[in-house]
Amino acid sequence: MTNKEILERMPVGEVVPKRILSAMKRKGLIFDYSPWGYLESARIWYKEMWNGREESNYVCRELFPNANAHDCEFSDLHPGLSREQIIDKYTGGHIEYLGFTFDTQYLSGCFKPYLVKTGPKMSETKTVKRSMSLWGAIM
Repeated sequence: MTNKEILERMPVGEVVPKRILSAMKRKGLIFDYSPWGYLESARIWYKEMWNGREESNYVCRELFPNANAHDCEFSDLHPGLSREQIIDKYTGGHIEYLGFTFDTQYLSGCFKPYLVKTGPKMSETKTVKRSMSLWGAIM
């Protein structure tokens, strides 16, 4: 079964399986995912002036709609860019893959977001409501 067939059969609001996450990671749409299927965030470091001295700070991103997650893997520190330029370069929001849109969702009790299908391109209706059990299994 191809990834497109899996996504066509998957209901809107369903958590994306690891096979699809793996393909999205190779494409640079997500930074990384855990063995349990939730998304790992990339810390994108930059330097800024604070009270007359230079300090390092970071922003976190899970989704990379510009397919530039690979930029974060080896060069975490971007000293030449401001916070606003970092946020513009690595915008969050929805990602699109094979004609479907995806977004993050924190399931009950989770500290990391899962990736869920939000529908065909630009569709925002969700038909499945997922939650987590106490033991971390998707119900």
